[in-house]
Amino acid sequence: MTAQELKKLFASCVEEARFQDWSKGVPQVRFVYACEYGTIWKFTPKEWWQFVRKAISNEGNHEFLLSRALHSRPKYILKGQDRKISSSDDMMRCVNPLDWTVEEWTRELNRT
Repeated sequence: MTAQELKKLFASCVEEARFQDWSKGVPQVRFVYACEYGTIWKFTPKEWWQFVRKAISNEGNHEFLLSRALHSRPKYILKGQDRKISSSDDMMRCVNPLDWTVEEWTRELNRT
């Protein structure tokens, strides 16, 4: 194994350990759904954690890829008159991060 391969393996182990440490302190969910401008994206908890960390490192700037957007709203995700999404299932977390500041992204990462 080359030094570069070892470095990459070590970095992935460190990231996994950080995620596991973070996930111990947050309520368990199966998926996180994010909505902006009426479009919905689905994330696993780890994908959401990575996305939030990236948004924080980018000073709160983020970009949801349209290629990863859901084609239709899942039946258990409700859209209110204010166009924000929610769910009655506690295992599904819904967020509406349009115009979040870096402080709001940081609170999202630190939520318990």
